[in-house]
Amino acid sequence: MKKAWIMLVVLLIAFPGCSSAGKVSPEQQFKKSYPQNTYESFDATSMKGVYEIYDGKHVYYYLAEGDVIFYGSIVTKEGINLTRDSHMKKVALKMASLPLEKALKVGKGKKIVVKFTDPNCPYCRRGFEFLDRMKNEVTTYVFFLPLSADSERKVRHILCARDRVSTYEEVFRGKFDHNAPLNLCDDQEVQNIMQTHRDLASQIGVRATPLFYIKGQIVDGFDPPVIEKLLNE
Repeated sequence: MKKAWIMLVVLLIAFPGCSSAGKVSPEQQFKKSYPQNTYESFDATSMKGVYEIYDGKHVYYYLAEGDVIFYGSIVTKEGINLTRDSHMKKVALKMASLPLEKALKVGKGKKIVVKFTDPNCPYCRRGFEFLDRMKNEVTTYVFFLPLSADSERKVRHILCARDRVSTYEEVFRGKFDHNAPLNLCDDQEVQNIMQTHRDLASQIGVRATPLFYIKGQIVDGFDPPVIEKLLNE
């Protein structure tokens, strides 16, 4: 009996992890159960057993105990949308590394704004008017995300122009509404820029316009008080 006890102690020392053999982490379990679901990050949340998954465009959740995934927003009793906040932080990190040389540069100020916009979106036009009034203070880097066929035609018209900035301003002021004739050149450079903007929006997960990036923060939609506050900080 004594010999058997000594042997057991030796085994425990030699293989200290043997008692947990066969166990897998929640992330490993998720990969096994949902091999088709690729993702960029897999993180524990403040809720026990619930993990946040980010696939590059969306945030959703995995419940390890039930081995199930679920979609939707997690909101605190104070009304804070934790899902939205987490998603916006991830979008902000991607916006920070956008190739600004691919954008249309408007203005000459020291304050920097990066945005995705659509020429027919009413809130995009209001955002344009807001920033246009401070273009001596603000430089805006414009990426286009046309959400309709007419918007795409107007974006092409802007990029086909000799003076893209002036044409951008005319389009966003409504000069080319109501089926006004457009310059729709068949230029490969223009096509490449439009495709690049679409690809960047897709990579970041931009689904609606306008979207602003100011001083490391995302403003989802046209929110003048928030934009003004960030610019003046």
